Amino acid sequence: MNMPQESLKLVDVPNPHDIQIIGEGSVGEKAGQLVEKTAILREIGFMTPSRIVLAEGWFDDFFARNGLGACLRGVPEGIDPSEIRRGGLTTDQFATLQAISSSHDNVPLIVRSSAQGDARGTGTYTSIFTENHPGKLRKALQGVLASYFSEGAIAFRRDAQTGEGFGVMIEPVVGRWGEYFFAPMLSGFGYTSTSRGDGYVNLVPGLGGGVESRYGERITRVDVEKYGGVLDYYLGEERAAMACGYKPTRQSSLLRTETGMFEFYDYDGLGFIPSHENWRRKAEIAKVMISHEDLMDVNLLPLFNMMSVTEQRLGKPQYFEWAITVEGGTTLFWVLQVADISKKLDLIDFENHGREMFAGHTVTGSGVKECEEIVFCLSHADLDALRRINQGLSNFVLVYSSILTSRAGSKPRRLEYSDLNNASVVIELQNSQHVAGSPIEHLGGQLDLTNKLFAVLENNHNGDFWDLVRSSAELADGIHVHRAKLRVVGSERQNRLVVYEQ
Repeated sequence: MNMPQESLKLVDVPNPHDIQIIGEGSVGEKAGQLVEKTAILREIGFMTPSRIVLAEGWFDDFFARNGLGACLRGVPEGIDPSEIRRGGLTTDQFATLQAISSSHDNVPLIVRSSAQGDARGTGTYTSIFTENHPGKLRKALQGVLASYFSEGAIAFRRDAQTGEGFGVMIEPVVGRWGEYFFAPMLSGFGYTSTSRGDGYVNLVPGLGGGVESRYGERITRVDVEKYGGVLDYYLGEERAAMACGYKPTRQSSLLRTETGMFEFYDYDGLGFIPSHENWRRKAEIAKVMISHEDLMDVNLLPLFNMMSVTEQRLGKPQYFEWAITVEGGTTLFWVLQVADISKKLDLIDFENHGREMFAGHTVTGSGVKECEEIVFCLSHADLDALRRINQGLSNFVLVYSSILTSRAGSKPRRLEYSDLNNASVVIELQNSQHVAGSPIEHLGGQLDLTNKLFAVLENNHNGDFWDLVRSSAELADGIHVHRAKLRVVGSERQNRLVVYEQ
């Protein structure tokens, strides 16, 4: 990147052409893992975008200029994050943003949080897409910085014991310009391996990685070897579904249409970056179109091969976020984020714990929790009451509707970590209006790091479950609570969680 050297303080990193660090102090775990692993990822064959990392010390002058303290760790506890968003950068700091902006002509940028102990990206801290304009880049930067001081972030750091520390990454969005939008062809997240076997990727067309999107297709190496290319996979799945007497539904991220195109409906507005003239009316652009020709030669087998090599080279299973672009007829595989994970190899006994009340699947975490309350929160209108109840309870079971993790739209807000940080077990009831996918799309990362059990409720419409909800005491504002001596047993390896009443 061609930037004025007086605007940037560079440090020695494995591949300085890809990552440049400005300032002193913590860069956070997300950036730290990328600094450590970028050179290896590129040797394996992955592409990585060029990145600027603003270390924690770079923000000292900002805090001092605005009377907020000498440094990030000196900001008074309980400060209103809006004070961070309203503050002003120094002249030198704004000049740095101008240099970063000018180095990525006509490409949208993403400003990403990088906190200590949060390499996977749990949703605790904000990342913001922005037009490539110094003023808008400044606004996005301060929005990301402000997220460090939110009530939920403070509670998360305390419960997860991550320690303090924060950096910010600025990088170009990986993709290409279409007629109306800028986006990669496909993107997703994945695991090189899991406690239940080989790894998998979750993909969506366009931008969003399947993490931000509520839709996404989970694909394993077996799927790839069975069908070959991505196009063959979707056509093969469609034929298999129709042979069984049903059609694919909107639970799939790619929908075959009569136009001969694949359409992805992104209700969260994150499937693409609109072109400049459409930026302010992105809600009017309902879909990203990908033609059969675009997908004809895209095969995910090289991605799975590189996933295996990555785990071998780094010595641990990896969580990663990725994207695919095609340039000059060549498919390029990009790694956008990477983090070590631990396989949980457990075998837990589910016998003789009491009367089984209900069970869950898609489990994150393993172990046994002793609880005395089940709290049911099934509506956006109940969230404020949940927050108050959460402050007065500990070690409880929370059952919430997946609609609460949807982007709120006209609703006041959605479920946040600080609404449930005192819970020991969190169970998602999947609402038909919101088809949820992997737990990592919602609160999974935060819950895993704070040693909570997570699962998706089995048999949503089971009469016994709803009888339990109706018979529970209503505390306030629609919140129902069932009190009993409870034991919750969860096993990630066995993909089973059971709530017992003793």
